[in-house]
Amino acid sequence: MNEISLIGTPAESHFHKAIKLLLYKYIYENDKSVVKRSIEKYLGNRFADVYFKLDTGREVVVEVQNSKISVKEIIKRTKDYNKQGIYILWVLHGEGNCVASSKYPVDTKCIKISLAENFLHRMYGGRVYYVNLNISKNMASLRTPFALHFSKPISKNKRGFFKNRYDGYYFKDSNFAEIPSWNILCTEFSGYKIARFYDKNLKNVLKKRIVNFYYLKNKNPRYDENRLLKAILKSLKKKYGKLMIYSAIVELVNEKKIVFRRKIIKKIQNKIIS
Repeated sequence: MNEISLIGTPAESHFHKAIKLLLYKYIYENDKSVVKRSIEKYLGNRFADVYFKLDTGREVVVEVQNSKISVKEIIKRTKDYNKQGIYILWVLHGEGNCVASSKYPVDTKCIKISLAENFLHRMYGGRVYYVNLNISKNMASLRTPFALHFSKPISKNKRGFFKNRYDGYYFKDSNFAEIPSWNILCTEFSGYKIARFYDKNLKNVLKKRIVNFYYLKNKNPRYDENRLLKAILKSLKKKYGKLMIYSAIVELVNEKKIVFRRKIIKKIQNKIIS
């Protein structure tokens, strides 16, 4: 099942079918903790797209989303599974109708995200999982899933919630994070039992980079705090964007891992909330 045929499948559902079957294959083959699997398993009042039982006894469902979905429905499905003690992994088709604009494993400025994407970003502690397909001659194969972290754009007129005739969306800067393996981690976050991959939270990665940069440059007497801040931004803004860096610096100061004068932190906070 390295590839599956799309012939004879309705246009809206063939992507969903392909992603579901290929995740069923790849996760099982690569995560050695999986001891049981099913497609469209009936659980309570729902049919799970993909079901896995782990050697710990924990149960995981993978919800593959290709079409539009409301935040209300995401919460309802998640709670239905959680009530049964089941963890849920949401994976969105990056080129499907569930996203406000197509998503790829690259860093992007001012990309549109849907209400569903925005909610899942919070639900998963600063990430959304996506997957795209390779399609050739009515055959589909799966690209490696990837995670995106979203942050507010630096342009003030791009912040906030926007609506068109049919839908609503946010503009966000996105940062791509690789998923190192197919292994699944079960955890609880924001009151939900969620399953996720073992990717690193990008903001935590950024904070470690800022701390290392801070202590490296702070040893140089030529670097006062203003110059140090400019050096951090110059080095890291292309990947992470200014606002994520500002937010990380404030958190690090509050955690007493780095030191900046109160006047500078006040200016940074104003940039974040303005």
